Amino acid sequence: MKKSPLPLQNLGAKDKRRKCGRDALVKLLRWNFGHPDFRGNQLEAIEAILSGRDCFCLMPTGGGKSMCYQIPALAKTGIVLVISPLIALMENQVMALKEKGIAAEFLSSTQTSQLRNKIHEDLDRGQPSIRLLYVTPELIATSGFMSKLKKIHGRGLLNLIAVDEAHCISSWGHDFRPSYRKLSSLRNQLQDVPILALTATAVPKVQKDVIDSLNLQNPLVLKSSFNRPNIYYEVRYKDLMDDAYADLCDVLKSAGDVCAIVYCLERTTCDDLSTHLSKNGISCAAYHAGLNNKLRSSVLDDWICSKIQVVVATVAFGMKTSL
Repeated sequence: MKKSPLPLQNLGAKDKRRKCGRDALVKLLRWNFGHPDFRGNQLEAIEAILSGRDCFCLMPTGGGKSMCYQIPALAKTGIVLVISPLIALMENQVMALKEKGIAAEFLSSTQTSQLRNKIHEDLDRGQPSIRLLYVTPELIATSGFMSKLKKIHGRGLLNLIAVDEAHCISSWGHDFRPSYRKLSSLRNQLQDVPILALTATAVPKVQKDVIDSLNLQNPLVLKSSFNRPNIYYEVRYKDLMDDAYADLCDVLKSAGDVCAIVYCLERTTCDDLSTHLSKNGISCAAYHAGLNNKLRSSVLDDWICSKIQVVVATVAFGMKTSL
């Protein structure tokens, strides 16, 4: 049986910035996600957001960034808008939230018009059932969707804008996305909605660029340690190997029945390596933007369900679990 979200006090428009107590937030966390307590800077970020303050949050992969906007979505009636660069990641998060009984949806061109219309109808209701809505930066840039956001905001129902992979907005970053630059208009269009910028990779120059580009106002800046004591690191130099592909095969086979990701810089390398691993008895598939949407979704589903052991992906594919 799916859990219904644990109700917290519903805050009306006049109470938008009232703080929620720590005990109530921990209760939400335990009930909906099963975690005993918050980690790192999660609670600080959540409390800042719920008080109406902008926040920049730098956390390592696996540090629990998503909790910083998922808990606020459960703490107030209304909608949290999550902007993500990858449809696969949106699908993954929405599926996981729905399994927990949390009302989440995503909008993308990969959906049927019937499903998109159903989501839009819910958003137009006086009290939408959706708590978390995931969209791409490209959708934000359209006048039609921005008009809808303004209407939701006008009804006092837009509680937070979370910009995931926020380093994509910076031309100084490793994964610059021109569509992210257009997010700079959010502050002018939706002035009193707090903005949460999240990233796992941002040097000081990129951090400043993200904050300036999103026009964050007096943001709380939180930076977590990137030390991961539960992860083993090893460096192997390809130039010193006779055959890097064979070495990788040996590593994967010695690891046993594990779920793994291998990152490559180019799509062609993903395809070649995936073929090589498959020929050597490793259940494997390539994942990159050169595949059509249906095939990418199929590969992701097979990997999540352990039908394949290894995904070979380009570095732009920011899965949250790796070898």
